[in-house]
Amino acid sequence: MTTVARALTLAVSVRPLVGLRVASFQSHVMRPTTFLGLRAYSTEFNQGKQVLVRDHGVFAHYIPPESSPSITDFKKWRISKWRNMMNNVQNLLSVGLIKYKSQYEKWNSAKFLGIAEETYKDMNDAFARGDRTLLEEVCLDAMYSNLKNQLRQRGAVRWEWKYHGNASPSRIVCVRCMGTSGISRHGFSVGQVTVKMTTQQSMAVYDKKNRLVGGDPQQIHTVVEYIVFQKTISDPEDIWRIYGKIAPAKALTQ
Repeated sequence: MTTVARALTLAVSVRPLVGLRVASFQSHVMRPTTFLGLRAYSTEFNQGKQVLVRDHGVFAHYIPPESSPSITDFKKWRISKWRNMMNNVQNLLSVGLIKYKSQYEKWNSAKFLGIAEETYKDMNDAFARGDRTLLEEVCLDAMYSNLKNQLRQRGAVRWEWKYHGNASPSRIVCVRCMGTSGISRHGFSVGQVTVKMTTQQSMAVYDKKNRLVGGDPQQIHTVVEYIVFQKTISDPEDIWRIYGKIAPAKALTQ
């Protein structure tokens, strides 16, 4: 896989979350704001606030197949339909649970997708520019650590990344909500949403003398990624951030 390709490819369950660690420290809560049409983030310092560790893993790795197996292979067709049906049921229940538990902001799919797309663009742009401050604000710990390590390894080169729009509309494929209080409206709860994003992007890499050493700023690639967003539903000050990415099963076997 080329450097360009690598760069571009940068249950409802209400069971209690076991083993959650709690730390008491000065927390940094980022809020998105808009000024002159530009999306930005501000940081609020909360003294002595208890914050549950945010890395709970991906709740569900399921990605619906792009196409169903032929009905002539009845066994595979039946399994595929069953998994899709179970995922859809869990999605509906999880959305309902998020709406029920969100006492401060009601769930809206269209609004969420708009936020998700802007956050995704912020992450890619910040990574290209080497902006660690913005990366830390739009990504959760695991994703930020991964991208920070990549920044250290890429050396003294300048990356230029551009977004050229969506090749197809972004789509929510998986929703999960977990918490420590079951179906109670109160208590700690976390929501995760996996979004399929099909975007058009271009990337170029330049050396210290501004010579093109990788990529092509004129070549637009269609990139498909499954991005996992996470938010602490029970925290009125939390926002949707990028937890990580999920690779389709075919990509893992290649």
